[in-house]
Order: sequence, then structure tokens, then C-alpha cells
Amino acid sequence: MPLNGVAMRRDTPASPFKGPPVCGIAGIVRLDGVHVSADQIGQLTDLIAHRGPDDAGVHVDGPVGLGHRRLSIVDLSPAGHQPMSCADGSLWIVFNGEIYNHASLRAELVALGHGFRSTTDTEVILAAYRQWGEACVQRFEGMWAFAIWDRTRQRLFCSRDRLGIKPFYYALTSTGLAFASEIKAVLASGLVPVRHNPEALRLQLVYRARASSETTCFDGVLQLPPAHNAVFAGGRLVHSRYWNAEDALATRERGRGDPAARFRELIGQAVRSHLRSDVPVGACLSGGLDSGTLVALAARENAAPLRTFSVTYPGTAYDESRYIRALHERVDNLDGSETSPDGSDLVDVLERSTWHYEEPVWGGSVYSWWQVMKSVRAGGIKVVLNGQGADELLAGYPRYYPTYLRQLLAGRWPTFRRNFAAFRAQQGDLSRSGLWRELATPFWPDWMRRAARLAGRAAAFDDGFLDPQLRAAVSPAAEALARRAFSDLDAHLLSDLTTTRLPELLQAEDRFSMAFSIESRVPFLDRAFVEFGVALPPEQKIDGGVTKVVLRESMRGIVPDDILDRRDKQGYPTPANDWLRRFGVEYAGDTIGSRSFRERGVFDAAAAGAAFERWRDGRAALPGLWTWLSTETWFRQYFDTSIADWRRYSVGA
Repeated sequence: MPLNGVAMRRDTPASPFKGPPVCGIAGIVRLDGVHVSADQIGQLTDLIAHRGPDDAGVHVDGPVGLGHRRLSIVDLSPAGHQPMSCADGSLWIVFNGEIYNHASLRAELVALGHGFRSTTDTEVILAAYRQWGEACVQRFEGMWAFAIWDRTRQRLFCSRDRLGIKPFYYALTSTGLAFASEIKAVLASGLVPVRHNPEALRLQLVYRARASSETTCFDGVLQLPPAHNAVFAGGRLVHSRYWNAEDALATRERGRGDPAARFRELIGQAVRSHLRSDVPVGACLSGGLDSGTLVALAARENAAPLRTFSVTYPGTAYDESRYIRALHERVDNLDGSETSPDGSDLVDVLERSTWHYEEPVWGGSVYSWWQVMKSVRAGGIKVVLNGQGADELLAGYPRYYPTYLRQLLAGRWPTFRRNFAAFRAQQGDLSRSGLWRELATPFWPDWMRRAARLAGRAAAFDDGFLDPQLRAAVSPAAEALARRAFSDLDAHLLSDLTTTRLPELLQAEDRFSMAFSIESRVPFLDRAFVEFGVALPPEQKIDGGVTKVVLRESMRGIVPDDILDRRDKQGYPTPANDWLRRFGVEYAGDTIGSRSFRERGVFDAAAAGAAFERWRDGRAALPGLWTWLSTETWFRQYFDTSIADWRRYSVGA
């Protein structure tokens, strides 16, 4: 340990678990010579204590402070305590994530002369950085966000995993750099004021999209983009990209090999690596293709029965219990748990999920997401597998079909006609003219969009409920990206995978699991599998009205046919919109009628109020209501209170 540095362990209340929780990191590097105190770093990590209730640590060295909250997954001993240093104290690391190939990397590093004091992947990262420098991350397989303070070179080296599974937020000012796993901890550093970013908020509300992989709805708080390193030295933060999913397109080989066999091999390898843990691993199970595939494969690998956790809604159109039962009947070595919430806690979940998500949440599917993580926590499991990423890799949403049809129009007319008819049949009530209109709509000029909206023919990308001032907060480049009309399936999937859709889902995956001190792992985002998925030709993903073609073919005989033959894409189905009428009408009315909602400068209060009245009277749907309520809740939680008040939201889930 450096003589003028201080490392300390902060005592925390005993965790109800006897082993691992997930992790949170935070840190400050001052440029103005002001020394960072252990208490200051502790205030940051206390706000994210839910990410790591097992242990807490702080290291300060003059103007540098690092903090960590630990959820012990690998090496449950005190040897896994962070911040962790190398033997001579010249390097200090805070790390959130899992390096699945750390054992093989350790063996390689031992052969190169490195010694180890623990079995942690954290120590492997430190040794790999000493051996290979910044290029070390190219050898890592897993999910990570970490920062290494190099005391000798007086610089901070930061990295985030290839797909952005683990978060890394930061604020950079003339006085220094603050970083953390969550936005609230960055704001608590005091380096930037708590203000919203109008352009980013508008994009979120109108398009459910981001301006880029760096922005947030908080002004001055940015994200380190996925697949990027960053070095902070001499007052400058320099980013560098170390991996690009698009490069996999160059490896595409049409008509060679057996895609289904290769799919089974790679996803099987990914599942095996993601099951490595010093504590039991469970799985979230809906009735869909993705979770069903992971559960069926994981059950084969697990020595003990695999614990699964499901949310069901018996007696409603959103119930998927028959598919869940079909999987349990077909697959051995499963121990299933189902919970059937009644929606009476809907308002509480909306408020808690907004606090943890840190930005306005988009809809009622959040309720199911929250409930399944709550069920995992109640079941005493700290690590779960989940199916994020498969849809964006394998064209799992119906919205990809119009893109594919536009692509086929450019010269594959017979294939276009077959797929046009098949998609119409699969959609059920979609007319021929309606599908042609859907193919053409993204190319309409603005005047046609406005005319269609006035005629009641279109609601997509409707900013009519926004306050005029926010409506005018337009970033042309971001607007063009959000409204981009895709005529190439590869481009559409890559955009969703890296910029627009998957980052939003991974943010929710991280926050809602971490709210309950659970580590969620996503095998479909294993690097080798992602590169395979990107390189697959379009017809292996979507064809004849069927999505995820290669997944369905590869899992035949492993996953029940009832699941493989499903054509409806549900996501996380929930009766939340119905429950808003039953349990949330008064809450919603009070919120939309409140003075703060009227004067916030976000929504056009008159237009929103009239729309709400039509919804309350049963005269019209209001699909954006959940988002409106979450947005006002977000402002009340983060902007109408002081940072000192935030602790009341952060204690317990």
C-alpha cells in the first residue's frame, strides 16, 4: 500500500445472504488539488448500497478516491475485498462484473511470472493490465465496468464491456472527474448540478430512443460507450474503441456449414461459462423462446435442479403459465417458482422502478420485470440467467419485418411476395394497403406525418403532448437517427443492438436486478455468440412470417414445440394498463392534475389532461400514460429534492 494512501473497509449491516451480491463502483479524481476524503467516497457508494450489501471499501490517495460495494459471486473470502491493489500498491482497481475466462487467464499469467493472492477475477484484471496494458480487455470474456488508478503514471484507466451490460457513468469538469455505476452517485459527487437534458428527454419521450450511446437525461452526466476504454490524465479524458460488432459482417459465409448446429454449440458454451459461480445460479423464465432456450440448456449443465422464477397472471390475456408448464414437463432438473401479483402494488412499483432506472421508464412491462427480480430475491438466489439480446441479434420483433421487406424490394421480388403474404397472414388483421403504408411511412415528409396524425391515422413519433418549449428542443442529428428509415436488416439490428434499443433494456436489466442485490447474466450477449449472430444472413433470422428462424430450428427437440411454434411476441406481458384503471386512476389523476405537472415545462398540460379524461372515461386508449407518470415521478425524486434526501429512496427495495 502506498505510504500516503489510505485504504479502509466500511462496516455494513449483515446481509441476509451468506455469500455473493452484485457490485457497484464509484470514484473521484480531482484536478484542483483538493484532497478526497473517505467519507466523501462513502457517501457515493452508500447511495448504491443495494448493488453490494456484502462488503464496502474505500481507498483515498490525495486527490484520488475509489469506492466499492461488493456482491460476492467469485471468491467469497475477504481476499475479494475492493478497492484492490497489486502487490506493490502502484495499481488500485474497482470492478463491477464477471470475467468468465479468468481461470484460464490466470494460468497464462502465472506462466508469465505473475503471482496471485486470491482466486478473484478482479486480481486477474490487475495482472492482465500490468502484462498487456490497455489491450488486456481484448482477452476478457464477460461483462465489466472498471477503473484502475495507476499511481505511478498518475492516470485513470477505465473500461466497459463490449455490449454495455455493466454501466459506467461519469461527469467531467474543470475541477475533476467523477464516475460510478449509477447516475445518482455521480451527481452526489457535487461536480455537476442536478439538471435535466431537454434534448435527451424529448427523444426518450417521443421515440423511446437515445441521442447516442453516451448521453443520459441528466445534463452533464455521460456514459462510457460500450466496447470503449478511456484514459483520464492531465485533465483530458480520451476514449478508444476496442471492438465493433459490425466487423463480424465480414465473416458472413452464406450457404456454408450448419447454422443450427453452430448455434447450439455457441449458445451451449455461453450458458456453461455463465453458470460459473461460487453460489447457486438460477434463471428467469417467461413463456418465450429466449428464456426457454437458456433454461433448457442450463438445466442440462447444472448439477442441482435449476431454480427458475416466473411471473404469471392467471385468468388474463397476459398469462403465459401454460408455456412455462410445458417447459417444466419437457425439461428435467428444474425447480420452478411462480408468483402471481395482483397489481395492488402497481403505484409503488412505478415509483421504485423509476428511482432505480434513473430515467423515465417506458411502460407496464416494467412491472413484471420488477416482480420477477423480487421473486428471485425472496428465493435466496443471487445470480440469474436472462435472455436479453436475442431479439436484437436474431430479429425477434415484428418491427424488423417491414425492414426486411424493404430490403427484398431492392431486387428479390419473388422472395418479397412470399414474405409479404406470410407476414400479413402472421399479423392476422393487417390489410394489404396497411402493410404497404407501413413500408412507406418512415419515408413520409413531416407534412404528411402531421396530416396523418390530425386524421387519426398515426400516433407514432407524436410530440403533440409535449410542452412547446420541450418540443422545440431538437437535436437534428439525434432526430435523424431516431427516425431513421431502415431498408437493410443488418443495419437495423446493429443500430438496435448498439445504440437505440438494447442499451435501454440492459439499463433496466442492471437496475432492476441490482435493486434486489441480484446479478443478472445474459448468455446471448457472449462475444462469440454475438459475432455469430451478427454474421448470420437475414434469411436465417426472419423468413416466411417467422422470426428467429435459426433459434427455432436449433432448439427443436430440446424446447417444447408449443414454445418454438409461438408467433406472438409478448416481451414481458403484464396487465399493468388494465390495473392502472383499477388501482391507479386516483393517483394518475392527482399527478396529471398537479401544479408541478402543469408547470414542469415537459408536457402540454391541457392536451395531456384532455387525453387523460378520455382514457378515464373509457373513450380512448392512452398508451403513454405510464411514461407520463414515471416522468413526473422522476422529476419529483431527483429534481424536487436535495441529494441528502435521496438516501430514503436508496435504502431497501
